[in-house]
Amino acid sequence: MDGLGQSSTESYQAILEVFDLHHSFALSTHINPDGDAIGSELALYSFLRELGKDVKIFNTDPVPVNYHFLPLFDVVKSPQELQDYSPDILVILDAGDRNRIGEDLCQILIPTQAVVNIDHHDTGHLFGDFNLVETDASSTSEIVYRLIKHHNMPVGKERALYLYTGIMFDTGCFRYGNSTPIAHRIAADLIAEGDFSVAEVYRHVYETIPVGKMHLLKEVLQTLDLTANGEIAWLYATQKMFQKTGTIPDDVEGFVNQIRAIDSVEVAIFVSELESGKSKVSLRSEADVDVGKIAAEFDGGGHQRAAGCLIDAPCKSAIAQLVASAQRQMSK
Repeated sequence: MDGLGQSSTESYQAILEVFDLHHSFALSTHINPDGDAIGSELALYSFLRELGKDVKIFNTDPVPVNYHFLPLFDVVKSPQELQDYSPDILVILDAGDRNRIGEDLCQILIPTQAVVNIDHHDTGHLFGDFNLVETDASSTSEIVYRLIKHHNMPVGKERALYLYTGIMFDTGCFRYGNSTPIAHRIAADLIAEGDFSVAEVYRHVYETIPVGKMHLLKEVLQTLDLTANGEIAWLYATQKMFQKTGTIPDDVEGFVNQIRAIDSVEVAIFVSELESGKSKVSLRSEADVDVGKIAAEFDGGGHQRAAGCLIDAPCKSAIAQLVASAQRQMSK
């Protein structure tokens, strides 16, 4: 790509130079985007637009309803809206592998110059021509915050809201081990800059629950099962459950935490049956088990305490494979 390729993690200044050199940009993130994915995308979109760049966002999956309180959430386009758009630069955020943006989008969203990879997952790969990967960061939103600060552009109220939402989500409301002193200081700066209500952000993300989701949770909890020693627990949701409750697979967000809280559980597994017959997986851990490595066995990704993947198998078969993988990890 005209000598643009690099082989190691870049400095913030190197990424800013790429941004300065080119005009058109496409942004994307992993399938089933979460708060950090959406927050970092929208913040970078706003930043590049303020630099006078032509910017578009293309995601395989839509923005979940609980993030519709974020300004500009509706700028995110589907792969069907791509229409042969070829940006100078493709920026992929919060994805450990290029394929994580979705197989179809990965094949059709091709930049003319370079791919920039901005991420914090320790299970990720340096797949970009330029890679800004900091595994000690709490979130990709934290990295985007630092990028904006390196440019000396004010974060501003809107970007502060995006970035705080991303950091809050990926730290589990500052409960997880990645809630570093730096993450707390950045969050404080964003609250001051954005002048928003942290209670309202929390309410939108976690407490705006349609009644159908509660009916779905009732159905799902009846599938609860554990290994004999109680260290691994799992739940699953079927297409029949979604149809019965008028819900969709996105509505299971947070369900895995229902079993993560069980006192004996070290690994929590949640599996959703998709219309394709594949199984969408969420993994959580409380002890020393690295669920990111479990997800990586199935071409997924994530962190030591939270990860996900997609398995081409029915729910019960996927669960059996995941339990076996977790037991191998726990025996090491």
